[in-house]
Amino acid sequence: MIQEEIDSDCQPILSIESDDICLSIEENEFSLWKTFKHHIPRLLLTILIDVILPFVIYLILRKHFKAVHALLSAGIPPFLMVVVKGFISRTFDALGFLVFIAFAASAIAAVLTHNAIILLLEKSLVNGITSLVFGITLIPFSCCQIRPLAYYFYQDLVPTKRKDIGLPDQIFADDNDDGDGNDYLLHLSHKQEVAQVYEWLYAHCASFRRTCYLITIIWTIGLLCEFLLRLLLILMHLSVDQIFIYGHIMLISMTIILIFLTILCIVHERKQTIKTIRLWKDEHLNF
Repeated sequence: MIQEEIDSDCQPILSIESDDICLSIEENEFSLWKTFKHHIPRLLLTILIDVILPFVIYLILRKHFKAVHALLSAGIPPFLMVVVKGFISRTFDALGFLVFIAFAASAIAAVLTHNAIILLLEKSLVNGITSLVFGITLIPFSCCQIRPLAYYFYQDLVPTKRKDIGLPDQIFADDNDDGDGNDYLLHLSHKQEVAQVYEWLYAHCASFRRTCYLITIIWTIGLLCEFLLRLLLILMHLSVDQIFIYGHIMLISMTIILIFLTILCIVHERKQTIKTIRLWKDEHLNF
């Protein structure tokens, strides 16, 4: 009689636990749409201000003004976007600062010399330096810990919290075991938790580390190719209009290719990483 009561009491509990396990597995499946849908408005805004608007402004003003003034006007929207983003985020943006300095210096030089080619060189210079920065982060310096640049982009593009990939709170509380580990987790901000999760992934998941290097290499090569092709257009002594139009076409094409390859890498990495986490939990947490 007692055994029957125990069995009857345990039955719903077992059922609930089974449902919870299934739910946890479903929640930990990687969803491409769920991951990138939050970035679509920002991506569209960036395309509008950095690509479409400068192109339209240049084509309109080129009919009435000199090429130097048309290019200067076309470069104002991206320039203002960098400044506004700096004020909103209240953080130092190295790439934004580079764009700011390059545009300001080339604008002054172009006005003084009346040479529009200088403004076209500015965009090539920015892409070339950006490619160099990507490449430098691939070098394992012994004096300081620099990780591939894609590692830091991950935290912005694919912000991942503990529950998103099924990591238990225990492993993070243990790292800060000063008697109030759970209290420490409760007071973590969103950015702090995301940074902590990616720190753990980089240490324990080889697939994540490889993908960080692969994405960084892809962008290094892509930006370098775009820089060399734009520089080649200038060295071919084409007209300013031709260089501007062909340069925009190459920029759009290269950006689409790089984004597509990056998404493919992230999708493959996330699936492999989730499998690795499940194996790690089986081995270390006896799940």
